[in-house]
Amino acid sequence: MTIVIQTPRLLLRELTDDDHAALYEMYQDARMNRFIGGPPPPREEYWRKVRDTWPAYYARHGFGLWATVRKEDGRLVGRCGLLAQEVEGERHVEVGYALAPEFWGRGYATEAARASRDHAFRTLDVPHLISLIHPDNAGSIRVAERNRMAFWKMAEFRTHRVRVYRITRAEWESLAGSKAD
Repeated sequence: MTIVIQTPRLLLRELTDDDHAALYEMYQDARMNRFIGGPPPPREEYWRKVRDTWPAYYARHGFGLWATVRKEDGRLVGRCGLLAQEVEGERHVEVGYALAPEFWGRGYATEAARASRDHAFRTLDVPHLISLIHPDNAGSIRVAERNRMAFWKMAEFRTHRVRVYRITRAEWESLAGSKAD
């Protein structure tokens, strides 16, 4: 398994079959799946989708969603990473994150999102990064704001109205120059 990013408390690495099985169980919790499209499809359909999708996705883009694992005990807390998205006809790279409710409020999502942001700007030639957030998802809005993203616009995304948060490369470079997170 390939570790992509390490933070003080977390490892972000490519997803394995075991991670997908654990994520499938996490997605059963309505608190977790409420803002990410609802519960997953039936188990067999989910497995076909992830087995066909993620290895090819990593190969095509060089990034994707990563297992977010707590270093202290190796527990999977959720997933975070980068997604190639098309929003209203424009291509973007999104910092996306979803953690199991038992890990909310501990700063893991912010830590993983910041590490993903920094990794993207260091390794990809992108002018900005976005996060797509359901308007009622106050927790994800807080994570985006702690990730130094600002509300950019409302947009249609896969039949949903979403808030789009954004940070530009210049803004990130300014943060990096000031040593601020």
